Amino acid sequence: MTWRVYTEVGAAGYGVFSVFWSALFLVVGILFGLQQESTRATAQTARAVAEPSAVPDAPAASPRTTSLWAFASVAAVTVGVVVLLTSLLWAVPSLGAANAGLAWFVAAGAALNCLVAAASGVMAGAGMWRQLAAIVALDGILRVIGVVAVLGVTDDIVPLAIAVILPFPVSLAIVFLTAPRALVQNARVSLGLGALVANTGRTMLAASATAVLINGFPLVLSFFAGPDNHADLGSLVLAITLTRAPILVPLTALSSFLVNRFSHHPENTGRTVAVLLGAIAAVIAVLCLAAWLWGLPVMRFVFGPEFDLGSGVLVALIASSGLIGALFVSGSAVLARNLHGLYAIGWVAASVVTLALLFLPLPLPERAALALAAGPAVGLVVHLVGMRVR
Repeated sequence: MTWRVYTEVGAAGYGVFSVFWSALFLVVGILFGLQQESTRATAQTARAVAEPSAVPDAPAASPRTTSLWAFASVAAVTVGVVVLLTSLLWAVPSLGAANAGLAWFVAAGAALNCLVAAASGVMAGAGMWRQLAAIVALDGILRVIGVVAVLGVTDDIVPLAIAVILPFPVSLAIVFLTAPRALVQNARVSLGLGALVANTGRTMLAASATAVLINGFPLVLSFFAGPDNHADLGSLVLAITLTRAPILVPLTALSSFLVNRFSHHPENTGRTVAVLLGAIAAVIAVLCLAAWLWGLPVMRFVFGPEFDLGSGVLVALIASSGLIGALFVSGSAVLARNLHGLYAIGWVAASVVTLALLFLPLPLPERAALALAAGPAVGLVVHLVGMRVR
């Protein structure tokens, strides 16, 4: 899909599309905190019911008091309104005056994703892996089909925006119909509304830092590049997107599984984290070598001569994706131990360091690569040291 959009609309058009995509998935990334807390709350409730002595801090004897569906519905309305109100500050500077109306589609997509996030958390926490895999797969497949179909008719940004947000409700509706009773029952958690709001707030705070580093980073870069330089921004955003995919796509999909696993098998957390970090390091080393040897000619062959980043930048971006992936792993382990504060501190530290380094007087590609590597490295150290101390 990335190749088709870039080659169909050009670097400037891809720049606008990528900023819209980034704005939407920045909010989706923040809402990943809702999914993580839904996963943790559902898993803890299920474990407390099955093994009351195994979760002494969970109110196993109390009835399930909060429905995650109702909670997510209120969150959807709130998020949609917040996005529209804040768009007065970010829409024109990042998208340009001609495309500022895309903020409405960002708000609609973000609101719909609240329901998807809560449902995905319930599926992960209850061990409904087939349904979770189905909603992840359907969301991606439907989005690719929709965008490619629209590009076959027009390159207008409004139909493309609709094609991007429609998979949220469609995939959720399809999967919900496969197990409606289980999804409703498992969504009732033994956690009071106040505690659920507080926990979700902390995980969303951390997820907001995550989203700045991942989904929302092209939006951040657009402020440094300016609204009239979407063509220059296109190649950099394309490189960031493609160099992250091999690591971050599977880890993002598996994050809820990791939280579930660490929650049910805390005695194996250290060994599992070490194995995963070693695997990430090995994969990144191979990808960095390949990018140094063949990255630039391959990118120009696939995307055309408009792609103008050097091999060194590609290698640095791949290395940074490995550090972000490692931070996903450590964050899942921290969250499974109910250390919401430490989880948030690690991601916020990573985000703050990344944003601070973007102000260095360097060319934007080198600046972005350095910031994306240094920030996650700091966050990873915070998580690992924090777990060791606790």
